[in-house]
Amino acid sequence: MFKKFLRFKSFMPLFFVLFVQACDQIPNLVSLERSVDGENVGKDQLLVEYYERLEKRKLAVGLLRQDGGGADTPFDSEDIMQAFEQVAFFNEYSISKSKLEPNLTPVLLAKWNTPINIATKFGSSVTRKEKNRNLKEIGDFSKSLSEITDHKIEMSEQNANMFVIFGNQEEVAILTEEISFLSTEFDLQKIKVLSKLPKDIHCLAMTSVKADINGNIVSALIIIRSELPTLLKKACIQEELAQGLGLSNDSHLARPSIFNDDDEFATLTEFDKILLKILYDKRLKSGSSFQHSSDIIKQISIELE
Repeated sequence: MFKKFLRFKSFMPLFFVLFVQACDQIPNLVSLERSVDGENVGKDQLLVEYYERLEKRKLAVGLLRQDGGGADTPFDSEDIMQAFEQVAFFNEYSISKSKLEPNLTPVLLAKWNTPINIATKFGSSVTRKEKNRNLKEIGDFSKSLSEITDHKIEMSEQNANMFVIFGNQEEVAILTEEISFLSTEFDLQKIKVLSKLPKDIHCLAMTSVKADINGNIVSALIIIRSELPTLLKKACIQEELAQGLGLSNDSHLARPSIFNDDDEFATLTEFDKILLKILYDKRLKSGSSFQHSSDIIKQISIELE
C-alpha cells in the first residue's frame, strides 16, 4: 500500500527481496508507504500540508476505506490462496547501493516463533496529544493482531524486539541509531536509505530473520513519518505492524486488503485477517517454500473461507 518492506537474513529484512549476510540474522525491508506524486518538499510544515492534501484527494475518490470490505469485494478460497502466495512468498523491494529497487524473486515463508514485544520511540516533533493517540492505536491494534494470529504480541520496553519510530527525517536517523545499539542489524551504515527517506515513502517496516533458523523473524523496525495526517498515519500503523508479522509484499490480487498498492483500504479487512490466520496456522512452518506448503495453504483457505 503506502510502504515498502525488507527482509534481512542474518542481518535484517525489509519490503524488498534482499538477503544480506551479517552477524547471525538477515535484514529484510518489509514495507514503505508511497505517495501519488513527487513534489519536491523540504520543511516539516510543507510536508504536513502536502500529506494533508494527499489524504483529502484519496478520500475524495473513495480510497482509504475503513469498512473492512463488503458486498462489492467478494472473494473465495482461490482468491485467498493466490493472494497469500503473493504477499507471503515475495518481497516488494531489495536494497541496491542504498536504493530501493523492485524485486520479483520468491522468498521462503517468514514469521515470528517467539513473543513480540513492541517498544515505541517518538521524536520531539510529535505532540503529546499525537503521541497518546499513536500509543493507543498501537496498543489496540497489537491486541487485535494477537487475537487474530493467536500469537503473543504486547507493548513492552523490556526485551523489545519490534521497534516503532515516529519522527521527521532528522529524528528518524537519530532514533534509528539509538535502536542500532540494541539491535545491530538496523545499522544506518548498512541501510543508508533510512538516513534520507524519499518524500514518497510515508512509512516502512523491516524484519530480521535468523540465518541459522530458516524463516524465524527475530526483530523488526517500523518507521512512520510524524508529518502524516491522522488517517494516513493510522493506515501506516496497521499496515506496517501487520506486515511486520511476515506478510511482506503488496499485490493487486489481494482485495479487499491493505496489502495492495491501490490504497483502497486504510485499515485491516476481513480478507487480511484470513491471510494472517493462515500465516500463523501451526500447520504452516516458517522457512517453507510455496511449492512445499501449497496443499496446506489450500486446505486452510477452504476452512477459513
